[in-house]
Formats: sequence, C-alpha cells, structure tokens
Amino acid sequence: MTHTERRKRWRWIGIAGFVALAGCATQQVAPCWDGLAYVAMGPGKAVSVLDLGAGRVLGRLPLSVEPHGVALVPDGRRLVAADLKEGGTLEVLETPSGRMVGRVEVGKGAHHLKLRPDGRWLYVTRSEVGRVAVVDVQALRVVADIETGAGANYTVFSPDSRAAYVSNMEANTITVIDVATSRVTTTIPVKQGPGHMAISPDGRRLYVANEGSGTLGAVDLAPGEVVGSVRVGHEPHGVAVSLDGKRVYVSSHEDGTVSAVDTGAMKVVQTVNVGTEPEHVELTPDGRWIVVARPEAGELVVLDAKSLATVRKIAVGAEPHQMVFAPAR
Repeated sequence: MTHTERRKRWRWIGIAGFVALAGCATQQVAPCWDGLAYVAMGPGKAVSVLDLGAGRVLGRLPLSVEPHGVALVPDGRRLVAADLKEGGTLEVLETPSGRMVGRVEVGKGAHHLKLRPDGRWLYVTRSEVGRVAVVDVQALRVVADIETGAGANYTVFSPDSRAAYVSNMEANTITVIDVATSRVTTTIPVKQGPGHMAISPDGRRLYVANEGSGTLGAVDLAPGEVVGSVRVGHEPHGVAVSLDGKRVYVSSHEDGTVSAVDTGAMKVVQTVNVGTEPEHVELTPDGRWIVVARPEAGELVVLDAKSLATVRKIAVGAEPHQMVFAPAR
C-alpha cells in the first residue's frame, strides 16, 4: 500500500468519526461511540479496522504474528495483539498509523487479552500452562506471572479495578486475584468447562459460559458462590452484558445461536440463529449492538441489542476472533 493510499484511508476514518460524533450530540443516556472496531485476524497476520455503522473494512494493521487476542488502551493510541498459534509474543502498535512500537515475550500459551480499566496493566491468560502474565503496557515488560489453574482461559476485572477474575477451563474454577498485589485470594468452583465471562455493571455478579455443561452460570461475588444457571445450548462461548445489567447475551458454538438471558430470572427469553460456529460476543460501547465473530465464516454479525434482529453481516476474512472497540466519548 502506498503512502497516499494510507493517508486517504485514515482521512476517511477521521471523517467517519466526525460524522459519528455529530450524531452523538443528540444522545443523552448512552455513551457516544464513533463505530470503530479492531478485530484480530489470525492467519491474516493483521488486525482489521472496521466501521461497524457503515459495515465496511477500513484497513488492516499488519503484524508478524497470527493474532487471536487484541486489546486497546483507553485513549485508543496503542493496540496490543497476542500470537496464539506460536504463543508467547505480544506486538504493540501505534494507532492509527499501525507503526510497531514494541514486542513483549510473555511465555508459552498466550491466549486472551484483557486490559485493566485504567489501562495500566494487561492480563494475558496462558492456557497451556495455567497462568496469567501481567504486562505493564507503557514499560512493555512482564511485571508478574500468576498461577491460576489448568486451562486459564479468560479474564474480567471488577469495575473498580481491584480484583481480577480468571476462568480455568480444565480446573473448573474461577480464580480471584488481588490486582494490587498480584496474589490469588480465593478460588470459586463452577460447572464444567468455564470459558468466556462478563461482569455486571455494578460489579456484583459474574456470568460464566460453561462450555462442558452447556450452561450460563451466575456467580454472586460477595459470597463467591454460584447462585443460578440456565441451559443455553451446546458449547456456549462468548458472553456480554447489557449496559443496564438486565440481559446477558451468549453464543452457542455448536448450535449457531445467540441467546438473551434475563438476569433476574436467569431464564432464556430469546434465541436467534446467526450461522454456524459463533464465538466471541461483544456489546458496543453505546449499548446499541451485539457483535458476534464467526471465525470459520470469516465474518462478523451485528445484532440489534434490543430485538436481536440482524442489522448487517460484515465479511472480514481470515478467521476473526477477539475484538475491541474504539473508546466511547
């Protein structure tokens, strides 16, 4: 790609963002978001930049690794991608230029990335060794490596950033970590195969996709106990919570569906078909859309968060996996 082509691409992104921000002036409740998403592209060795509103790929930021996990610092200026295939390497890019600013070796089995809400530390689950690497994003170095349990899979943080919760798929547990000290404080037993998770906006409940049992579990974090579960299909995968905390959205990998669960009753209230093998599920920062990655189909499916109607499908290619959104304004 020539310099002129790159300049035109990012000029278009700037224009799209300006148009989106103009519309934000009319929004009173939900945070304003310009529609940009970053998606790890696996075999494509890139992170795709998308305008979800327009339903188009704006460009690709090239990497030397095959990324599965991706994270974006709160100000949107740095993007981190993790290599799942070979394992152990993070690459850090400057946005929007895509300029490489550094690499960090975190050890074998790097899987999912989760940035602490304040943007200082990045948690990298290392599934093959049952550990989590803690990375200082500014200094680009590993500051801690914590044993959590077999099959360390996914991390979420409490809203106040004081605690981190790590699902351990093979150990059938959730490990609770004190973020300030990087020490494990307790372990919560859950049903078979805990994977992706999401936390309620008030930080009181954790919702866990248990792939082995086909259930979505609800954990009350005050006592550290499972207080309910509901069958959501075969191999539930991605999990997201609505901004008001009243609904949880979960994909069923084997059934090709996304279900909405009422969090009060812990009951499935709606299920829609989105196509074969959906995985990652994310709620956009404005709470308007649910975005579902379908790696085998090479596409993202955008659903209306209220009705679960399909808004659009976006062909992105090269096995899309974890995604992050540009920060809300």
